[in-house]
Amino acid sequence: MIGLIGRNTASAIYHFCVVTSSAGRNAYFVLAAWIAVDVSHGTSALAVLLALGGAAELLTSNIGGTLIDRFDRRMVCIVCDLFRLVLMLTTGLGFLFADPLIVLYLSWTIFAIVDRTYSTSLQALIPSIARAVNLGSFNSSAYIGMQAGNLLAAIITGFMLSNAGRELAPLLPSGFFVLSLLGLLAMSSIRPRSAAHHRPKSGDIRRSDLLPTTFALGSLKTGAAMYGLIYAMGMFVNMLASAYVIRELDATSLQFGCLEAAWAVGSIAGCAIFLLGSGFWRPQNILVHLALAGMFLLGFWFYQSFPFAIIQMTILGLSYNIARVLIDVQVQSTVSIDALGRARSQIHTVCVATGLLGYGIIGVFGNAILPSEIFGLFGTVMIAAALFFCFRMNRGGSAESRLI
Repeated sequence: MIGLIGRNTASAIYHFCVVTSSAGRNAYFVLAAWIAVDVSHGTSALAVLLALGGAAELLTSNIGGTLIDRFDRRMVCIVCDLFRLVLMLTTGLGFLFADPLIVLYLSWTIFAIVDRTYSTSLQALIPSIARAVNLGSFNSSAYIGMQAGNLLAAIITGFMLSNAGRELAPLLPSGFFVLSLLGLLAMSSIRPRSAAHHRPKSGDIRRSDLLPTTFALGSLKTGAAMYGLIYAMGMFVNMLASAYVIRELDATSLQFGCLEAAWAVGSIAGCAIFLLGSGFWRPQNILVHLALAGMFLLGFWFYQSFPFAIIQMTILGLSYNIARVLIDVQVQSTVSIDALGRARSQIHTVCVATGLLGYGIIGVFGNAILPSEIFGLFGTVMIAAALFFCFRMNRGGSAESRLI
């Protein structure tokens, strides 16, 4: 009974940390994106901001994963929260004395490194809190909490930007990070009674542990490759949705908001599916969502209609978040708890590399090609990749064994 109470308490605190941390992260993203566009009077500064953050994550993701596997993960999260809190306060001070754009570039780059380490460490805590049979539902509820935090932050940040100067804006994410920190401190007082409890390990850190390598664990190769493409799909949709609304639908900002809401509704529905007790987490199911997302992305190219776009965004949001839960459950179910940090970092390395390639393509061709054409071309790539993986699987044996 005591163990059950401790597990339930840790679960509640964990979800509190997910909500508050996600709210702080999204609040900082919203204010950074707004200030970057407002100061530069264009979107180029925002593209540079995102590219800097992506490059920083790509180069340091494995370092964070190695630290997560070698130290107590609660302490890693606590240290990261302290770093994020100090960074927000110094960013606000920087706005008073330096070029806001330079301050943002530096602040966002550092934030991307610390926040990625925090997120990976928080995910790696799940097997120490949830039972193995509940991994799907636990991950899905965590993602629902993440979406709730994002929605909360978007509403409050918009209000704060309208009523306070940029110097005070970083106080909002600071407040959320303080709440997350308090939750982690409360969680650290609860001793996990799970057999899956992570034990920090000692030993020398090899160079291969720090470089942005991928796929030391061959069994995750296929799932990670498919998820990397789905991750890039989400990046394309989020970056080009506004341009699609303006250039091709000739619609208003209100309709753009409806498309974003449709994505959010699909995202929450995708996470909620796992709360019904669904146990499908095999790589073949990620393959289904790879093909599904490709087909609906291709639909933007063939037919431009606002009602159809609402349907497409809802299904893409649903498929994207189901894939996120599937890959997390696959990792947590197949990887030793002492290697979760590195395994998840390797997968994120693939996703970020794919995203950076997408940023480059959009930066070079974004003004010359319609958003629907970019959607359609990438959807074709996703479908072709799905057919390739399906062909490999149907030849007998596991796809992973052929792709190592």
